[in-house]
Formats: sequence, structure tokens, C-alpha cells
Amino acid sequence: MNKGQQPQRYIDVNNLKAMKKLKLYMMAALLLMIAGSCAVTDMDRTADFNRYRTFAWGKSEVEVTNPVYNSGLITKNIKATVEKEFSKRGIIMDKKDPDFLVSYHTYTEQKQERTGGGYYGYGYPFYPMRFYPYYAFGWGFPYGGWGTPPRERMYTEGTLIIDITDKQTNELVWRGTVKGNVDNVGALQKQIAKGVKAIMKKYPVPTDEPLKIIPDEKVIG
Repeated sequence: MNKGQQPQRYIDVNNLKAMKKLKLYMMAALLLMIAGSCAVTDMDRTADFNRYRTFAWGKSEVEVTNPVYNSGLITKNIKATVEKEFSKRGIIMDKKDPDFLVSYHTYTEQKQERTGGGYYGYGYPFYPMRFYPYYAFGWGFPYGGWGTPPRERMYTEGTLIIDITDKQTNELVWRGTVKGNVDNVGALQKQIAKGVKAIMKKYPVPTDEPLKIIPDEKVIG
């Protein structure tokens, strides 16, 4: 090898393919985490939900840190979406003599999350080094990689709870909860509608076009 000449390095194609697969797996895992952030429900398994055919709105509760999350438009959005989901199940509003009462609760809380800080290095550790007139093989220092420095940021987490209370017994029989980042105020109304639908999708009574009910509810009491 001439003076100042760098050792010859050969790219390990298999190593590159492995790194590409790793990146794809990481992206897929992230998507699964996002998709897994769905609604959760509790229920009283002794209650007969098929007999609940009429409803009325009960008292709701709003505890937020920013007035933007407390408006008549948000209230209308929540109620309209809930009423639409009930109508798909043949459940109608009856203010005078309802079978059950529906109420909702919204909360916001400042949260902190840590992002970045991951480092994924790759390199080509095995390469031939030429020493004229012979060839030798040795282990080289890995190089390359990507990553980001760790950062901490604050964000607003919103919680929406929908409760159903038996009108005769005045006992809670079903509750659905969904949480999410609500920093994007411009998309807030769409987020709320999606959140309500995610909760109502798990209501024990199916729609006219039956949905697959995931039996992950916990028993209340």
C-alpha cells in the first residue's frame, strides 16, 4: 500500500439491506403504536343494553386549561356525533322518559415527552487490506449511522369520556374513554368526531351494519 493510501473498503450489501429492514420495522412499530391508541371501555355486564332504546343528555363536565377547548362548537360536535351513532343503532332521544342518560367529560393536561436520542450505527467491519504483493484481512472501525439528540417537549393531552347511566337505578353502566394530543387546534373538531366514533364503535349494541365488537371491556363494580 502506498504512503497515504487508505485501505480498500467494500460495501457489505447484506448489511445495508438489514439496515433498511430495521428502518421499515421501526416505522411499522410506530404506526402500530399510533393505531393502538384507541378507545377503552368499562361496562356493567349485568345490564341489558338491548332494552336501552331511548336516551337524554345528563350533566356534563369540562375541565380544561385553555378556553379554546371549551366552546359551544365543541359541545355541539360531541352531542351531534353521539346522537348520530345512537341513531344507527335505533336509539332515539326522549327528554321526558329516557331509558338512560348520556353525559360526557373533557379534560386537558400538560404532558412532557422525550423525543430523539436514538442512534443506529452501521458500518463495514470486515474488509481486505492490500499490502503489496500480499492481501491481508482485518477488522475495520464501523462508520456511518444516524440519530437525533434527545429533546423534551410539552404538549396538551386531551381526554374525552362518555358515560351512560341507567335512568331508573341512577347507576353507571357503561363508560368509554379516549385520549390524544390536542395541540393542533385546527384539527380539533375532526379529532373530537373521530374520538367519539372510536368510543361508540365499542358500544355493546351494534349498528344496522353490525361492527365487530372487541370484547376488552372491564366490569364495573
